[in-house]
This record gives sequence, C-alpha cells and structure tokens, in this order.
Amino acid sequence: MVAAALLGCAGDGATTGGPPIASPLEPGPVAMRRLTEAQYRASVADVLGDGLSIAGRIEPDNRRSGQLAVGSSYVSVTPAGFEQYETVARSLAEQALAPERRAALVPCEPADATAADEECAARFIGDVGRRLLRRPLSGEEVAARGAVARVAALQLGDFYAGLEVALSMLLVSPEFLFRVEELEDAPSGNGLRRLTSVSLASRLSYFLWNTAPDAELLDAAERGELQDDDLLAVQVDRMLASPRIVESVRAFFADIFSFDQIEQGLVRKDPALFPAFSQALIGDAREQTLRVISAHLLDADGDYRELFTARESYMTRTLGLVYRVPVRSPDGWEPYLFAPDDERGGLMTHLSLLALHSHPGRSSPTLRGKFVREVLLCQYVPPPPGDIDFSMFADDSSADRRTARQRLKIHVENETCAGCHSLMDPVGLALEQLDGIGAYRTTEKGEVIDPSGELDGARFGDAVQLGRALSRHPDLGPCFVRSLFKYAMGRESVPGEEPFLASLEERGAELGYRVRDLMRAIALSEAFRAAPGEREAEEPTATVPPAETATPSPTELPPDGTPRTPTATRTAAPATATPAPATLAEIQDEIFTPRCATQFCHSQQVRAGGLVLEAGASGAQMVGVASTNAAALGQGLLRVAPGDPDASFLMIKILGPGDAALGSRMPFGGAALTAAETAAVRSWIAAGAVR
Repeated sequence: MVAAALLGCAGDGATTGGPPIASPLEPGPVAMRRLTEAQYRASVADVLGDGLSIAGRIEPDNRRSGQLAVGSSYVSVTPAGFEQYETVARSLAEQALAPERRAALVPCEPADATAADEECAARFIGDVGRRLLRRPLSGEEVAARGAVARVAALQLGDFYAGLEVALSMLLVSPEFLFRVEELEDAPSGNGLRRLTSVSLASRLSYFLWNTAPDAELLDAAERGELQDDDLLAVQVDRMLASPRIVESVRAFFADIFSFDQIEQGLVRKDPALFPAFSQALIGDAREQTLRVISAHLLDADGDYRELFTARESYMTRTLGLVYRVPVRSPDGWEPYLFAPDDERGGLMTHLSLLALHSHPGRSSPTLRGKFVREVLLCQYVPPPPGDIDFSMFADDSSADRRTARQRLKIHVENETCAGCHSLMDPVGLALEQLDGIGAYRTTEKGEVIDPSGELDGARFGDAVQLGRALSRHPDLGPCFVRSLFKYAMGRESVPGEEPFLASLEERGAELGYRVRDLMRAIALSEAFRAAPGEREAEEPTATVPPAETATPSPTELPPDGTPRTPTATRTAAPATATPAPATLAEIQDEIFTPRCATQFCHSQQVRAGGLVLEAGASGAQMVGVASTNAAALGQGLLRVAPGDPDASFLMIKILGPGDAALGSRMPFGGAALTAAETAAVRSWIAAGAVR
C-alpha cells in the first residue's frame, strides 16, 4: 500500500468513517492551552506570511503524560518567557510590515504614509486580529489598538510604524499565545455544556491542521454553522481532504515519539564510538520516519499497524551510509524498498527511534523496550528505585558480560528489578543487532548477538519479527486510538469518556486504524465538543508573568495635540505563599534520580564531569565544589554555592544557559524542570544547601 504512495499514487483524502459515534458520555473539562512552538510558528506563518524569521527563543514546551500536547494545558508563561515573546513579536511585526511585504498583509493604503490613518489602521487590526486571536474583534478592541497605532504613527512620523506597535500587541496577547476555549449552554438539555462555535473552530484547526483556523472555518464559526452536525461534517471533511492534514499527523507522531529531543539537538553520541553520527544524520532520520508515516497513513490511506512491518522507506546519502544502501541522488530524498530478507523492516528498525532510545555510548534494550511498552502499547512501567547500582551492567570486561543480553541477566536475578525488566528487556533485546545509532551488526565485543525474544506470548527471532509481533499485538491499535484522543483534547481521558473510547476503538478496528477515519470520528463526536465546565485550578508548571502591555485610550493625545508615548500598565501577579525549603533528600528522590541519573548523564555509568547525581553521592560532589566547566570556572561559579542560588552553576544549568560555553540546559534529555521543581532546588540552595 505504501509502495503506491512512494511511486506518486496519492489518495484522494476521502474518509469512510461513518456516522458520529453515539455512546454514553460524561466529558472531561476544558482549559487554556498554550501554543506549542510548532503551533506558534505555523500560526505566525499562516497569518503573517511565510519566510519570517523568529529571532530568539520562546518559552519551551513541557511534556506531560507523554505528550507536549497535554503539557500545553498545564504551562503558563514565566516573566522571562514573556520578555522573549515580546522581543519576538517586535521582530515579527517589523518583518511582516517591511516595504516588500506590507502590501500582502495590509488591506488598504494610508492617505499619507507619514501620518496616522485611523480608518486603514482599523481595517488592518480587524483583519489580522481576527486571524491571530481566532475570533472577531469588537469595535472597542479595534479602536483601543487603533489609538495606540495612531499615537505611534504621529510620534514616529510613519503610518506603518504605528501598525507595527499594534501588531506587536496582538502577538503578545494571551488570546494569541493561548488557545482560550469558552463554553455555552447546550440546547440538548442533557446537562452538558459545549464549546462555543468560535472555540470549536480553533480546537478543530489545531487538531486537524496544527495551526490557526483559516478564513473559511472562521466564517462558518461566526455564522454558527459548526453547531449543526451536518455543516460541521462538511468543514471536517474539507479539512481532512486538505494537504494541511499532513502537518497535523506529522506533529502528532513527532510528539508521541519525543522527536523534540532531536530538534533541540539533545540526541548525541560519543564520536569515538560512533564516528558516522552527526546532527545532520539524526535530523534526516527524524524526517525519514515522518515521511514514511505520512506516505503510509495519508497518501496510501494505510492501516497504522502496518507501519511496523512496512518495507517501504526513503533515503538520503547521509542515511544511506549507515543503512548501507545505495542512494543515487547526491542530495534530497528518494524512495527505497527493503528486500523481504533484509534485517530491517518497519518503524522499529528506523535510525530515529533506535538512536533516540539509546545511550551516548551504547544501545539500550531497556530504553527501547520501555518505549514499546509505554508509547506504543500504553502500558505503565514504574521508574527504577533511586539506589540502583548501574556499575554491574556497565561492566563488560569479563567474558560472561560481553553482550547486553548477558549483562541484563543481572536484572532478572535481582528481585527488585525483575518485574519491570522482564517487560522491557526481552523486547529491546530484539533490536540489539542495531547499535546505538541504528547501524547493523552481528556481534558485540566479539560475541554473537542473540536477538530472539518474546512479546506477551509471541515469540520472535529478530527485529523484523518483533515488528510482526508488535503489529498483531491487541494493545497496539487501541493505544494509537487513545493517544490520538489525548492529543486532540490536550489532556488524559476521564472515566466518563470510557464508553466513547471503547466505541472509538471498535470503529478503529473495523476500519483498519486509518488515521483520517479516526480523526473524523473524534472531531465529530460529542466528546470533542462537550464539557461539564472549566477544569479546577492546579499548580502551574510555570508562573504567570506580570502583564505589561501598552494601555490604549481614545484620549491618548492631550488637548494640545502633542503626541505622547503610550504608557505601560503593569498588573501585579497574584501573591503566592513562600514554600518551605526543600531538603536534599526530597530533591534527590523527586528530581535528580528520576530526571537526571536515570538518563545516564550523571550516573555511575558515565560520571560526566565527575558528578554523580545518585543517592549518597550528589551532596558531597556539588555543595561548595568548583565546576569542571571552563567557562563556569572562569566566572568563579561553584556547582552549588550555599545560600546563593544565582551564583550556583546548578541553577544556571537548570534555567538554561544563554552562553554556549556553559553547555546545554539540564536535564540534557527530556523536558526542562517544571517551575515547582526549579523552585524546590532554589529553596534548598537558598536555605544553605544542607547535606
């Protein structure tokens, strides 16, 4: 099926999902969701035009329940993050309204480009504001922003400079940075509420296109058509048939596969052990996987389960060197078909997943098996205890510990480890013939690798057979359905949605787990549109910044007509109680061990910089100890300076060093520490960093 797509036989985008699923429903709540970085970039490009450069960093995404999409409803914006958004907004406004671009964005020409033109400014603000805020602006909102544009234009003698100020305000508006979902009473009388038509348009667009609603969808929403089942289906089918669906499917898989780590350059390998590895290689590997997924699920309208046995792929010269296949094109992509007897076949033999779920210096059957269990089968694997000694697994010097299979016998023999590792290790060992970057091998340390194993009763002999066993696993399809629903809703499902999810799983099985049909079923369901009310407030993972925006007023100019610079009004953030200082034991158990040590960045396995963030070792190696980083040493920074968090290299690394010489943000792999975790470390240091 994928072969037809690779040869250019694209599908027509038609769906056969049938009528909306009807089942008992007690829906989950709604909440504001901050745009992910990908959504922010796509929304800016769609509204302001392609080719704009986003200069600087924006607030990082946060992964929760395995997805950035879920984390987006739990994060806010830090004060530093707001400053970043403001800097980016000013740059975008300047680029979008540059002389060579402004004609495509501004729907009118001012009577005098060196003065204010309130009518033209109002048209621009109304048009662009509607797309950026994803709803129509009221007359008062347009007038308020128009007043700011007028003052700036008079002050600077430039009509377009005034528009830049107004556009910058829109780009830092909470209604642009966040997807604000509002509810209204449903006419059904069943006690549920529903998304307003405009809120539903945004939810649909970011689910099906991963970007802001287009003009046609907003028009339909403003006419109330999205509250009509038949007219809603018309819009959903139009969106599913659009080429834009590709970006949403790619974004979904990039999210659940944690490809953001690749995008951020966090997948790194020891160059002495893996000289073929480069950021270009891992970047191509990510793109290869997403291309194969898109071709199979969308172009060929294929069954999701077949991705784990499909032999069709794409190659570049860079990838070909590691896959050891000929690539004719000197640059760019070309289709490639693995032979039936090849050692590769299906997603689990892709370099992207193999390199991502390995250590810098070696492969990892445990990490690969954990990925299969948690991400592909939606099974829970508990984290390891904090006092695990990794040194025995790392020791490959003796003759009976040359291969990973031999070393992993330790897990089976240890009663504490056996339960979890019996789930992960046999699965990951099937991939051991593919090393830490995914290159094929048959031996390790001179010993022949045995890739046989078992997955919940299904025996396999190698990686290709693992793919077959996985494709037939009863949890694979249902897990895909639930992950897609979680992605669409930005939260975990609630018990009252179980009947709907059970029906959705049945529909998916009947239709061969085709992604368009599943997305259509979700988008047309009552579960997608209904809610009991707003979610109860929880502790955010980032603090809300003081809101600082220009306060427009129709009377911004004094009676004498002298221009006056718009004033800024700062709204104080709500006061919060000062938490009690955390103890080192709490930080060790809750942050260092699960977030840092188990990633092998600061474990007995690697001892990066001599610092081991494991129980019994971290305090003595951090508190009052000079860093081995040359830049930090030059600045006189201690790893932890008791009583002085800002002079502690640990805090600088957690917050994300702006100076490249200070290295990467910690933790090296995965999402940044939450605000609560960061505050706990800071409070421990401020209280004296008692060991």
